[in-house]
Amino acid sequence: MQRELEELQPQLLKMAEENVTMMQFIDSQSQEMEYNSQVVRAEEVVAKRQAAAAQALKDECEAELAEAVPALEAAISALNTLKVCYVTKNTGKRKSKK
Repeated sequence: MQRELEELQPQLLKMAEENVTMMQFIDSQSQEMEYNSQVVRAEEVVAKRQAAAAQALKDECEAELAEAVPALEAAISALNTLKVCYVTKNTGKRKSKK
């Protein structure tokens, strides 16, 4: 049994070296992943702020539009009640005043 252990010793050393190399690789990958996670979290904060600002602007625009639409509809309704002769009469009066 001692002899078998001595024969396996080079394989154990090789595996130990591979293990150290793999652990170093995993450590470097973990550090890179942690850095990337921090960058993503920072970008997420900025994106959330921008989304909130965009939503506020959207809400403001929708509120102003809600106020403007009735006035537009009233103006269109008023225009639809005008007859061509009214427009022609008023255009003639304007030219004669000049």
